[in-house]
Formats: sequence, structure tokens, C-alpha cells
Amino acid sequence: MMRRLLFCLLAAVSVPAGAQSSAKAPRVFCCPDASGHQICGDVLPEQCYGKSYREMSPQGGVRRLVEAPLTPEQLARREAEERARKAEQARQRAETRRNQSLLETYSSVQDIDNRRDKAIESVQSELKQAEARYVQLQARRQGLTREAEFYQKRSMPVALANSLRESDSELAAQWSVIEVKRRDIENIRARYEQDRARYIALTDPRAPDIR
Repeated sequence: MMRRLLFCLLAAVSVPAGAQSSAKAPRVFCCPDASGHQICGDVLPEQCYGKSYREMSPQGGVRRLVEAPLTPEQLARREAEERARKAEQARQRAETRRNQSLLETYSSVQDIDNRRDKAIESVQSELKQAEARYVQLQARRQGLTREAEFYQKRSMPVALANSLRESDSELAAQWSVIEVKRRDIENIRARYEQDRARYIALTDPRAPDIR
């Protein structure tokens, strides 16, 4: 029993003093007051509330720096900056995906030109059909107009009046189809021109940056 007690006492004495004191090392909190003088305490001084402060070691080293709480304006600005940063990251990811898709879609500039011409040719064929149909409708409308001239001084038959209204409606609708086809051709040209310029920028190191 005495031998065990003696062993425990020797073990306690052999523990380094630094290890014992480090667990109980006091903390010191410091911050400048309104006049710039440092105020320190083993608990956070009241003057440091709402300000940034330093937690010091007994040897004078800085253990950590605690920033002051953000004001509502600072918090709003930080959140806005974070949203802008995330939006820019999303934009860059989207641009990377778009560029990759472009390189996977086309094999060369000539490939882009060929696809553009084929797409335009298809719509131009539809445009010609729409224009031909419009000419037919115009011819029918002219025939109805000549027929209506016989009724300038008397009542026009209901069937003829209805035919005139239907003809005008068909002409307006067909002209809308023609305008849509013409816009489609312009949009195809613009889209392929954008793809062409970006493809060259991605594959030709001498090309200017189009971003």
C-alpha cells in the first residue's frame, strides 16, 4: 500500500509545470477605447461590447482576433457581394457548359456554315409556299372585289359580304405567316453567326476574345 502511494506522488511531481499551468492559463481581452487607449481585462470589458477585440495570452501574444458585429448596412452589403459572387460563378459555369456543348456540336467552321445554309434553305422553302398561297388569296380577293362592284348601288348579297370578310381575314393570317418565316430566317442567320464567332474564338488562338 505504501509503495503504491509513493508511486502516485512521484507521478504527480513528474508532470511538467507548463502542462499544469496551460490548462488554467488566464485569458486577457483587449480593445481600444474611443480615445485609442487599450482596455484589457480577464473578462471582456464593457467598453469592448460591439467592437472588435483581441484575446491575448499571458505572454502578450494574440490568440485570436474577434471581429466587430456587422452593422445592418455592412451585413446587407456583404450579402449583396455574396449574391453577386455566386451569380458570377453560375455565369462562368454556364459559359463553360455552353462552350463545351458548342465544341461537341460542330466539327469545324465549315460545318457551322453548312448547317446554317441547310436550316435557312428549309425555312425558305416554307416561305415560298406561304408567299405562293398569299398570291392565290390575293387573286381570289380581286375576283370578289370585281363581283362586289356590281352592288355599289344596291344591297350586297350576304354570302358575298361574308366571302369578302373571310378573304381579308385569310390574307391577314397568311401575311403573318410570311413575316414569321422571314424573322425565322434572320434569327437563324444571327444564331449561327454567334456560334461561328464563338467557335473561332475557342479554337483559334489568334482570334480576339468575344466575351
